[in-house]
Amino acid sequence: MHVAQELVASLDKLASLPSVYYRVRQALDDPDISLNTLSDLIGSDPALSAALLRLANSAFYGYPRRIETISRAISLAGLEQVGDVILASSIAATFGGIRPQRMDMARFWRGSVRCALLCRGIAQTQGSNDTERHFLLGLLADMGHLVMYHAIPDLSDLVMGTAGMSLEALATRERQLIGCDFAEVGAALAQSWRMPVSIGATVGEQLHPESAGEYSQGAAVLNIVRRIDEMCEAGASLDDTIASLPESILVLGDIETEELPSLIVHCEAQLHEMLASLGIAAS
Repeated sequence: MHVAQELVASLDKLASLPSVYYRVRQALDDPDISLNTLSDLIGSDPALSAALLRLANSAFYGYPRRIETISRAISLAGLEQVGDVILASSIAATFGGIRPQRMDMARFWRGSVRCALLCRGIAQTQGSNDTERHFLLGLLADMGHLVMYHAIPDLSDLVMGTAGMSLEALATRERQLIGCDFAEVGAALAQSWRMPVSIGATVGEQLHPESAGEYSQGAAVLNIVRRIDEMCEAGASLDDTIASLPESILVLGDIETEELPSLIVHCEAQLHEMLASLGIAAS
């Protein structure tokens, strides 16, 4: 049997995010940072530069002329969107060499980015001033599976073949056959990256938010967006998707049901462009 920390520790490459992420993140948090300084910092990393330029030139923004400079891309996208792209690109780069043969990587990244966009959207409707934290939560929600498929591919494949489609059934089978579930591994990954305790705790409690204590609201939001992602992948209608969401978890997450249809549609519109900006195929 395995423990979550052991699986994360087995992957040396995942010890930390790229250092440029922390430098850019610090710059974005500085209210006095100049556009030129930020542009130079992002421009020092070819992958980050390419991701930001791809997003700025995407159909989502629909700018009539091609954006060719980092400074113009920042001005067009805005600092919040820049932060999201930098974070997603850094995590994608960290996992870039991990390509488990038995895992549907297009489905994995599509779900991760969809959950990140939904988490951020819900946070915005709730008036949060820390939407990047919520984007990060959504992005990390299923990272445990990527770690597990790389560290213990045979066991992970066995679980996937017997657990059915629901996250709860999958996690139960993982605990039975492996000794820990994907949420626990995701929490251990966040801890190894020295992220705030609240991030790891929320990711780890996503399957049972009612027991998450002070992190219950965030865990409930994460639980809801994972359910929405499952329904979207199944091709369900908006009405069926909303109707499938447990009322108790919606209340715990302080989520207004009437705002979800337009939010889901908006996030789906963003999804392809965000994936494209990261150089990830949508399907």
